[in-house]
Amino acid sequence: MPLLIAALVALSAGLASGQADPGFSPSEVPPQDRAVIGVWMHDAIQSHGQFAGARIWTRLELRADGEAVEDYFVADPALSDLPAAARLLATWTSGSYVDPEPAKGIFEVIRLAPYLSSTFNPDTGRYTNLSGLSLPIFRRFTLSPSSDEMTLSTSAFLGLEGSATVLSFPDDAEDRRFVRQPVPGTAVGSVSWGRLKADRR
Repeated sequence: MPLLIAALVALSAGLASGQADPGFSPSEVPPQDRAVIGVWMHDAIQSHGQFAGARIWTRLELRADGEAVEDYFVADPALSDLPAAARLLATWTSGSYVDPEPAKGIFEVIRLAPYLSSTFNPDTGRYTNLSGLSLPIFRRFTLSPSSDEMTLSTSAFLGLEGSATVLSFPDDAEDRRFVRQPVPGTAVGSVSWGRLKADRR
């Protein structure tokens, strides 16, 4: 009986505070109508990872069909014909994330489910692919009032879909400023989607 009373008290407190269950909730807005759709660019000296110490231009394309491409360039792609040094293909959606630590609150996030990672080999002129990626990653974001800039965090793994374990957004996640780009073509550049997907097989 004491356990039942404690559970009822906890439930009542949660209802009274209006706090939602921790975890990710997809947006109800149709993907094609979401303001984050488009091509976004960021450049900075990388502090860690594969390109630590190098200036990298990151181009992120979020498509209305739920596909995403994130390209990493070692030279400004607006001034250079160099292909992306590395590329990540994923499916994406956006929504809100209720952090299990109440003090951190609720974030707007982009959820990416990578399925192909590619590194360009200059000797062959082709990409070396690593497929079978499955762990979803989350990136916290905010849009400027004009929707021409987006503050986007570095990636974080917050748990598997359907899992009872919900992780808190890491305190050391870095926020990066992305600027919306004109879209004369796509972020895939000279390598077609068909070519990339064919290379997976």
